[in-house]
Amino acid sequence: MQAGPVKTDEHLREIIDYKDASFPLDIWKDVYGSFMDRTLNCHWHNAFEFGILTEGNLDFYTGETCLKLMKGDCIFVNSNVLHMAKQTSLRENAVMIGVGFPATLFPGGNAFHKYFQSVIRMPIEGFRIETANSYYPKISQTIRDICGLQERDYGFELRCFSLVSQLWLYTLDYISEETHSFVIKAAAHHHSDTVKKMIAYIQEHFSENITIRDLTNYTHVSRSECFRSFHRYTGKKPMEYINEYRLIQAANLLKETNLSISEIGNSCGFCSSSYFGKLFKEKYGVTPLGYRKGDVLFPDTPNKQGFFSIVDSP
Repeated sequence: MQAGPVKTDEHLREIIDYKDASFPLDIWKDVYGSFMDRTLNCHWHNAFEFGILTEGNLDFYTGETCLKLMKGDCIFVNSNVLHMAKQTSLRENAVMIGVGFPATLFPGGNAFHKYFQSVIRMPIEGFRIETANSYYPKISQTIRDICGLQERDYGFELRCFSLVSQLWLYTLDYISEETHSFVIKAAAHHHSDTVKKMIAYIQEHFSENITIRDLTNYTHVSRSECFRSFHRYTGKKPMEYINEYRLIQAANLLKETNLSISEIGNSCGFCSSSYFGKLFKEKYGVTPLGYRKGDVLFPDTPNKQGFFSIVDSP
């Protein structure tokens, strides 16, 4: 996750710097035990997202629907859908591998409209593919094959392109036959749009003194609607989300810079060093200085997946 304000496009989606902008493909591994509260926080992006839960169990939310994922299950999340996930057990760590790509990975023209735009426009938020499903072997193995590719190997991009094309073809076949298993978008999208705007505002202004009035003025909703919509999709109150976002930024700065504790707290929007230290210890179980020294049981500084907000890659 970036330590400073994020870059967003005109639709308030974060602009992600892919390693190769001409080949926008992201392959990742999420270890939920390393995330704050073992939670992948609410976020959205224009990429299609595929994942396999290789360890543990997850409550995976697409929109307002919870999909219970068991070890081995696959998940698909459509483009531009708010989603989040939470590890269900403190004793068994959840691990997910996955791949994400925007439709722009593929050439435009008729192929784009025929095979990708049609899915983006569908009222499908996402779906779970259980291990017993007949499509599971093909889809899960293709995801694993993509995740197993090594970027340093000759032909990496061509192999990725071939496998992603095959994965998408399997997905289209699944969609055409398994209509009963989808999570369908609600008819009204204004709640989702409101939350996306609020999260975008938080990302860009987290270092400032953000108030609820700032959020309501920015999104043109009432105070009660602000709280209701935000909790509906994130499970948190706005200020709780803001402080957790700030703490992630602070944790990154503690590990990556030599800034003083007070400088970090101030740059992340905390009104005082004592308040910053209090909240940090509540979340991490150690003071900011202790965290910097490595005196912490928390596995590692959360990476960008540890507190996803509005992003353009998984």
